[in-house]
Amino acid sequence: MPTQNALGDTVAQTTKLVRVHLTALTLLEYTEVVEVPADITDDELDGLVQKRYDAVDGGLFVGDPHYWEKGRCFATDADASEISLVAEVRARRVDDGIELEQALPQEAEVAAG
Repeated sequence: MPTQNALGDTVAQTTKLVRVHLTALTLLEYTEVVEVPADITDDELDGLVQKRYDAVDGGLFVGDPHYWEKGRCFATDADASEISLVAEVRARRVDDGIELEQALPQEAEVAAG
């Protein structure tokens, strides 16, 4: 991808492929109504909750679409042994940092072919 140097000359910009890893933490929740003695203590309630958590099948939990927290995000060099590896996004230097753009689908097909 060509760029301009400080003198305004067009020069080729060397590139490499990196793999960006993004994780997000979401909330899964299960609720149920439990009939308990009217005079149950807080300690007994805490014990009941723990017993239910241990007993309820994880497949019964549903995702909360409103809870989303950034997890661990990092970049690593892409594995050069992956022959069909194609950039999905392109990054280039601009005056105020790095600019990102989606790679065009036909570019990905040509690079993969």
